[in-house]
Order: sequence, then structure tokens, then C-alpha cells
Amino acid sequence: MAELPQEADPAKLTRLGLETYARELGEYGLTVVPQSVLGLPDEFFTHLRDTVLAVAEQRTGAHFDLNRGLDRSLGGRPNEIGHVVITHLVDQDPAFEQLLTHPVKKALMSHLLGETHRLSNSSAWIKWQTPDDWEKVMSTGMHADQSRIPTPWNWRAPHIANMNWLLTDYTRENGAFSYVPGSHLEQRFPPEQEAMDRAVPVEAPAGSLVIFQGCTWHGSYRKETPGLRISMHGIHCRPYILPGHDFQGQISDEVYAASSDPDYLRMIMREDETMLVRLADI
Repeated sequence: MAELPQEADPAKLTRLGLETYARELGEYGLTVVPQSVLGLPDEFFTHLRDTVLAVAEQRTGAHFDLNRGLDRSLGGRPNEIGHVVITHLVDQDPAFEQLLTHPVKKALMSHLLGETHRLSNSSAWIKWQTPDDWEKVMSTGMHADQSRIPTPWNWRAPHIANMNWLLTDYTRENGAFSYVPGSHLEQRFPPEQEAMDRAVPVEAPAGSLVIFQGCTWHGSYRKETPGLRISMHGIHCRPYILPGHDFQGQISDEVYAASSDPDYLRMIMREDETMLVRLADI
């Protein structure tokens, strides 16, 4: 059985009951942590989902209905593929920070990327019924998150890892996440047709946490049903990779002060990089 090296304290995995999920990351490149292990109530995920929709409505001007979808065209790429990405949510509500510092997420990210890692981007994905003129089986094409890094990849030390917090149920018909189990072991780019032929859906209820590493081939299926599929994503990276979003200096002291794990939050936001020279200081 393929297993990742223990880059973080293995006692933390044991204490949190995460050994099975760590093994699945080594064998399959992806694991699904159920709500019962996360220890978060239904009300937390309902609040998070409703907050995502409220922010999305404020930023887009559209009305998002959980059962019916959205009330207008957003134009451009969202209109073509049937989803929109809402970024920079960390300081919009305490629940977003709680996802980033949750002890289960922290332990599994540390297992994949080492104790020191960064948040590259954090965003909500809101997906509605895929337009009929989008002819592909996948609404998000199969890819690997570290595809810009030359191959062969060392799957035992991925450069990147990702999290998906499911805020609605994931089924194939509902536009579920797709992936190729064990594809991280091949240490290569995913040829589109091969990856599609080998892909399986990640079907899990709302309240689950999906964690996977940067070598894993993944995408998502068309959404065949009405209503919305909603999730919170967050790509993390090792400290030598430049994050996709620059959070350094952008999060208020109040957010850090309210955090249950402010030191970890500051680290993933790169606030521990005291030697960096900022343009504002020049």
C-alpha cells in the first residue's frame, strides 16, 4: 500500500482519529472526511452556505436560489460552463476562518505539505445546471493542481494540496467532483480523454471534507439537476511556491485575534515572513 511520509507529527493524526484518511491519501490521492469526524453541526454548514450565497448576490447582483438556481445570466465564462467562483472570503464571516484553521484540515494539510505551508487561494464555487450547449461530459476538465511543475512529480512530497468543504450533497447527477483513484502515483500530466475514461465521482453528503494532493487527476461532472451545488475550496502550497492570491497584509488584526489558532492562520497567510520587503515600505 502506498503511503506518504509523515511530514507532520503522527501523534496528531492518531489523536484526531485520522490514520485511515492519511492512508487513503497515500493509496488513492484523495480522501473524504465525514462530518462526524469533523465534529461540526449541521447549523455551521447551513450558515456557511447561506453566507456564501449572500456574498455572491452582493458581488454579482444575481439572486441564487438553492433549489432553482440563479435568476439571470452572469455572462462570459460562468454562462458557458454553469458556475461562478467567489474569492477572498476569509474576512467576510468567522466561519471562513474556522474552515482554514480546523484541526482536521490542519493535520491533513500538514501530513501532505509539512508543518509549514501557505494558503494559495480560497474560494466558494457555486454551480448550477450545466447549459445544454456545453457538450462535454465534464464541466471542469480533468487536470492536476500542480500541472505547471515539470514532471515526473514526486507524489510522496506533493507541492500542492487542496480542500473541498461540501455545502450541498455531491452526486454525479448533481455535478460531483471527479477524480482518478491512484493517479497521483503515475507522476505525470493527465491526458484529457484517458483521465475522463478512468474518472469516478466523489459522492458524499453536505458537511464532508474532501482533501487531495496536487498530483491527483480531478475535475467535475456536468450538473444535470436544477438548483445549486455549493462548496468551499482552498488550494495550499509549500512555502517556496508563490501563492495564487496574496493574503499577506490583507487580513485585519481583528480576524487573527478572534481565531482559535492565530499562529497557524498567520503562517498560512505568510505573515510569518518577517524578512520580506513590501512595496509599501519602500
